[in-house]
Amino acid sequence: MKYPKLLLFLMFASTSSVFANEKAKSEGKMQLVKVASLNTIDANKEFQRNVQLVQQQRSLAAELLSKLENVQDEEEHKKLQSELDSLQQKLNENNQLMFKTYGFSLNRNYVLTVEKAHIHMWVTEEEAQKIKDTEKKPKK
Repeated sequence: MKYPKLLLFLMFASTSSVFANEKAKSEGKMQLVKVASLNTIDANKEFQRNVQLVQQQRSLAAELLSKLENVQDEEEHKKLQSELDSLQQKLNENNQLMFKTYGFSLNRNYVLTVEKAHIHMWVTEEEAQKIKDTEKKPKK
């Protein structure tokens, strides 16, 4: 039975990198490095959508692979294989684009840190004006 190379690579790479990373972490050999900065709220939202998309594509590919292993009908097998090949190609393209754009790849683990946050509250127009007036006064 033909197994998709990318999917197996992603599954293997994810599994093996997790074990290697855990070992390196326990030995104190791992470092956290910044690979991208998302400077706006919209950029962060777009990044989150893109990550969700490639993760959903990977999950769908895994489901298709599972169905492919269990299907008996040759015609259905060909149809599923075609779907999987197409999805695999798109997933590979998207994963490469994510790496070029953000330094993100499905076969790595990431930590997202908040470097800047804004806190907002609902106020009346009068309260808003008082706050703006206070911000305009020079600090001593």
